Amino acid sequence: MKFCNKCKLSVVGQRKYCPLCQRELQDLDANNNEIFPEIPTIFHQYNLFFRILILASVIVSIISILINIMIPSKIWWSFFVVGGIGCFWLSMAIAISKRRNIPKNILYQVVDISVLAVVWDLCTGWRAWSIDYVVPITYTIAMLSMAIIAKVTNLQVKDYIIYLVIDSLFGIIPLILIFTGLLNEWFPSLVCAAASVISLTALLLFQGDDMRTELRRRLHL
Repeated sequence: MKFCNKCKLSVVGQRKYCPLCQRELQDLDANNNEIFPEIPTIFHQYNLFFRILILASVIVSIISILINIMIPSKIWWSFFVVGGIGCFWLSMAIAISKRRNIPKNILYQVVDISVLAVVWDLCTGWRAWSIDYVVPITYTIAMLSMAIIAKVTNLQVKDYIIYLVIDSLFGIIPLILIFTGLLNEWFPSLVCAAASVISLTALLLFQGDDMRTELRRRLHL
């Protein structure tokens, strides 16, 4: 590794001259080869917390399975405990990986919660509670949360508008479910569909140009 005394930067490779000022590079001490300071990730910052949380998850899962085996039951309820813990870690993984982009994080959580709710509903005999309540309520909360967070954190329009549009379009899905006759309870879906229409109308009226510009940029039109 080489070092430029004028630019005060380290250069990787076998260059003889600095790519910036073209001065001759000096050999850098082999023991001092760090180019950038180490930036701890969230896992390093909360290393102990995550270790304890993982251990607690494993302990709860094992204990529930052992109890289920020792005390026979008609159903394997311990699998639901393990599944719930798995769902928690899946949501946690999404929250951590998308933590720098809150609107995208919200959108990913909406999809995650909706899919998991439908899967749980199917696994427990399908009573339609997932599409009656969880899906429309999740979409409605997501639209409100995204709008509030955008205002509070002063996000630029381009940073959240595409996600708000997608979430608003998702909110029309419960309206489709109403016409298909799959729902037992219509009210949450009607509220969600109304919120979606209002949200899309407001976007078109007040931020239509920004929305079209962002859509063209994203879709390369």
